Amino acid sequence: MSHSTPFLPMTIKALAVSAAPIDLIRDAGGNAFLRGALKSVSAAGFDGAPALAIASAPTGIVITDPNLPDCPIVFCNPAFLKITGYPAEEVLGRNCRFLQGPGTDSASTHLLRRAVAEKRAITVELVNYRRDRKRFINELRTSPVFDADGHLVAFVGIQHDVTARVRAEREAVKARHAAERANQEKSDFLAFMSHEIRTPLHGVMGTLSLLLDTSLDAEQRAYAETSRRCGQTLLGTVNELLDLSRIEAGKLKIGAEPFTLADPVKEVLDLVAPAAAEKGLSVSASLDHHLPARAVGDPVRLQQVLLNLVDNAVKFTSRGSVEIRMAALPDGRLGVAVTDTGVGIPPKLRARLFTRFAQAEGPPLRSQGGTGLGLAICKRLVSLMGGQIAVDSTPGKGSTFFFDLPLLPVPASGAPPSRLLPAPDAILPPVPLANGRILLAEDGKVNQLVAAAILRKAGYTVELARDGAEAVAAAESSEFDLVLMDVRLPVLDGLAATAAIRQLPGMHGRVPIIAMTASAMPGDAEICITAGMDGYLAKPLDRLQMLAAVEDVLNARPRRPRAAIPIPEPGVVAPLLDRETLEELRAAVGPGRLPRLIQVFAEETRARLARIIVGNDVQLIEDEAHTLKAAAGTFGALALRDAAAKLEMACRKADAQGRLASLAMLPMLVDRTLTSFPVQPASRIR
Repeated sequence: MSHSTPFLPMTIKALAVSAAPIDLIRDAGGNAFLRGALKSVSAAGFDGAPALAIASAPTGIVITDPNLPDCPIVFCNPAFLKITGYPAEEVLGRNCRFLQGPGTDSASTHLLRRAVAEKRAITVELVNYRRDRKRFINELRTSPVFDADGHLVAFVGIQHDVTARVRAEREAVKARHAAERANQEKSDFLAFMSHEIRTPLHGVMGTLSLLLDTSLDAEQRAYAETSRRCGQTLLGTVNELLDLSRIEAGKLKIGAEPFTLADPVKEVLDLVAPAAAEKGLSVSASLDHHLPARAVGDPVRLQQVLLNLVDNAVKFTSRGSVEIRMAALPDGRLGVAVTDTGVGIPPKLRARLFTRFAQAEGPPLRSQGGTGLGLAICKRLVSLMGGQIAVDSTPGKGSTFFFDLPLLPVPASGAPPSRLLPAPDAILPPVPLANGRILLAEDGKVNQLVAAAILRKAGYTVELARDGAEAVAAAESSEFDLVLMDVRLPVLDGLAATAAIRQLPGMHGRVPIIAMTASAMPGDAEICITAGMDGYLAKPLDRLQMLAAVEDVLNARPRRPRAAIPIPEPGVVAPLLDRETLEELRAAVGPGRLPRLIQVFAEETRARLARIIVGNDVQLIEDEAHTLKAAAGTFGALALRDAAAKLEMACRKADAQGRLASLAMLPMLVDRTLTSFPVQPASRIR
C-alpha cells in the first residue's frame, strides 16, 4: 500500500475499472476471487470447507498476489466489500492503495510497504476511505503465505473497522485530559483560596490572641474565646480541603525516613490533653514491646491520622478514657487501634463513615460539628502508606478505630516505652520575656499590626519594611537578630529579597530569615529553604507559635550578642506621637474606627493613671505600667511608652527614687500625649 499513488476521484477510477473487465468467480458463500488466483487461494487455505467460514466472518479478508504486477487483490470476502462499500468488480485486480486518501498516515503506509518487502507480518492502523468517500479507521493485519518450497505465494490481509473504538479511546483521552485539567485548576484554585483565606485569618486569629492577652471581663473573654475557636475550625477546614485536593491530584507524597515510633504518639497525647482534662477523660497509649523503637515511614502523616482519630474520640466521649494501642501484627505489620468509651456509632453511619462529608445525623453526634472530611482523609492517607483502616463500634459503649501499616524497623534500635501519658506541662506556659531586634517585612497593614504587637509584647524591638527592597536596604544599613519575611511582597518578593540579603557582607548577610506565607502547597517550605531562608511559617499563626518559631531559629544559630537597639542621643527624647504608627493603625482597623479607638485608649489611660497615682502596692503599679507601655506603643505614643517602661523597671528593681520621679512626671505627660492626637479624645464625648 503506497501513499505515493494519487487519490483519484471515484468517477475516474470507475472508468478505469470498467475499461478493463475482469474474470471473477464467486463461491457458494459469496467470496469473490480472480479465476487465475486459485493457486493463491488454495495456498492460503481459503478453498473448500473453510471458504464458508471466511464468507460469514465479520472481518474483511483479502488475498494479494506478490507474484503479479503491483501485488493486486485476488480474493475478498463479503465483509470486506461491506466495510469498503465497493463491489467485487472494483476491488479484484487492484492494489489496496485505492483505499487510501489525504488523511492516510504516511508513516503507517511506510511501515506496511517495508513489511511486505521483508516478507513479514505486520499490524497497523491507518485511515482508509470507503467508496462514498467517508473515512474509516482500518486495523490491518497482513501475513505472508509460503509454499512447501518456501516461496512467497500470497499475502493475507485481515481488516477491522475500528473507527468506533478509536473514537471512544480518543474521547476517553480527551475526557482524562479534561479531568486532569479540572483537577489541576481545582488544586490551583484551592491554593489561591487558601492564601486568600489564610491572610485575613492570620489577622483575625492574631488579633484575638492579642485581645485574650489583655484584661477582659468574663463575658468579653467568652466572646473572644468563641471567636478564636471558630477561627481554628475554619483553618482546620481549609487544611482538610487542601489535603484532599493534594491526594486527589496525586500530589501528596508519602515520606520514608527513620523516626522514633513513640514521638508522634507523644505529640498527639500532648495536643489533646487540655481538651481531655477539661472533660475529665484519661488519655494514654500502650506500645507492644515486640515493636522496634525506631522505624522507617512518614511520622507526619502517621501523626495526622492519629490526631484525627484521637481528637474525634475525645470529642465524642463524655466520660471514661481514650487509649492508643500499637502492636506488632503476626504478618510483621504495625497495628494501631484508638479505643474510646464514648457514644458509639450507629451501624447505618458506619457503612459510610469513611466517605467525604459523612456526618452523624442526630444528637449527641451531630452537635459536635465538623466537615465530614477528616476520616475520608485518614482513609486516603492510610491507603497511601500501604495500609487499611476500619472501625468497630457499639452504640452507647464506645468505638475502636484500627489500621495497619507496613513496618520497616530500624535495626538494633531497641524497644519503645510500654506506656505513654501526656506531659504534665502539655498546656503551654506563657512565653518568657525575650529580647532582640527583629525586622518585619510585611506589606499587609493588619498583619503588620498583629505581628509587631505580638513581638513587642514579648520583649522584642521591631522595625517594619513594607516591601522587599525596603527589607534589603534595612538589612544592609542596620543589624538585626532576625528577619520575618513575607514571601509575597511588592517591588521585590520575599525570595528575591532573601537572595539579595544573602549577598550582603559579614553579619548582615548571615542574619536568620523566617518565611511567612499564607500559601500551604507542597514544596513551599523547600522553595523557601532553597532560597536561603532558615525557617518557614504558614499563616495564620497564634502568638505562641510565632514566638516559639522565632526563638527556635535564634537558638539554632551560634550564640552571639543580640543586636544592639539604637540608643537615642543624649538629651533627645521620643516624640509624643509617632504619626506613622497611627496611620498604620488607621489602615488596619478601617475607615471611621480610629476616633473611637483613641477615645477608648484615652479613657483607659486616665483610669490607669488614677490607679497608679493612688496605688501603694508596688506590684500593682508595675503591672499597670506594663499594660500602659503596651497600649501606648500600639497607639504610637512613644514618649508615654518609654515613661511607662521606665516606671515598670523602677518598680521591678525596687528603685524607690526612680519610681517617685516617674510618678511625678507621668500626669503631665499623659495630658500632653492625649492632646497631641489629631482627633481630640474629649471632643468625641457627647
